[in-house]
Amino acid sequence: ALKNTLAASIFSRSTECHNQDKVSMGTIAARDVSRVITLTQQVIAALCCASVQAIHLKGLTTQLSPTLQAFMQWTLQSFAFVEEDRPLQTELQQIVDRLDQLELFNQPEFMG
Repeated sequence: ALKNTLAASIFSRSTECHNQDKVSMGTIAARDVSRVITLTQQVIAALCCASVQAIHLKGLTTQLSPTLQAFMQWTLQSFAFVEEDRPLQTELQQIVDRLDQLELFNQPEFMG
């Protein structure tokens, strides 16, 4: 992800003794952004699971604000508490898919 966040133009090399234009790096940058978004969604999904698991382990479920209760319920629709070591790929992918469907920034509080 770090490499993909660098400006694509730094990897461009001029040709013909600096006499030719550099090739547009826009499409490469767009592909890199797409990969970074995918990686970011995967990290968010893992953080959702880890946060809910931590709240459960600490026994704080009765002390949550309504917003955190809604977050916990949203996460638990795709995630079951980890009691024993198990693969989480399916659950994480379900959360990523559900993140894709969210329209967070269409909410009034984000409209400025």
